[in-house]
Amino acid sequence: MPVSAANTTVNALEAQGIGKRFGGFWAVQDITLSVRPGERRAILGPNGAGKTSLFNVLTGDLSASTGSITLFGKEVTREPINKRIRRGLRRTYQHAHLFNGLTVQETLFLAVAGVRGGWGQIMPVRKADARMVEAERLAHVAGVADVLSREVSELSHGQRRQLEIGIALAENPKILLLDEPAAGLSPAERPKLSALLMSLPKDVTVVLIEHDMDIALQSSESVSVLYNGRMLAEGAPDEIMRNEQVHEVYIGGAHGH
Repeated sequence: MPVSAANTTVNALEAQGIGKRFGGFWAVQDITLSVRPGERRAILGPNGAGKTSLFNVLTGDLSASTGSITLFGKEVTREPINKRIRRGLRRTYQHAHLFNGLTVQETLFLAVAGVRGGWGQIMPVRKADARMVEAERLAHVAGVADVLSREVSELSHGQRRQLEIGIALAENPKILLLDEPAAGLSPAERPKLSALLMSLPKDVTVVLIEHDMDIALQSSESVSVLYNGRMLAEGAPDEIMRNEQVHEVYIGGAHGH
């Protein structure tokens, strides 16, 4: 039975003592993380802090060297990516793989059709087609409804990132992991992305990794800070801003870059 986002007795994501070793090098070590259903959590840290390695272990792209992972109370530590996806986990990647020749509407339609098993009967499509209706709904959620007929190749970088989020939402995820969604965005695009992330449906738990502190603090309810592969601090955005250790190791070098 699916776990309701309203059920706060079971965490959406639980990681205990997670470590990832490459030869003699520990990319992350002894990471413990608890994310509530519906929570917006940012994993913050400068480049090289271990964010991506941790993310890849959580999603199943990499196997954990130590520790355990549970999704809604079910252990998934040794499960492959496809099984974690069936449990409601979905992720984006830092470098998008979109088809430039398709329009935004066609891209979202194909995402919906793939999820609903409709590949065999894609054309012709009427506007009343339930898959098209859902594609247009996702466009509104992702903030790209005003560019539905535009080809992907004509989108700004920020619009492409928004489209990726719309594609990820087509699979009705319970947990959405976003890999540096602000990477490459212009200063003008960043506030729009932050607003989008906070406005996503509350039945979707959102975890994002970022090295941009402004995006992390504006797009989350709680923040975990990594440094040299270990957990440095956790807390609400205002607590992280006041944390002296975070200031010492992070703000002086990586903030704003």
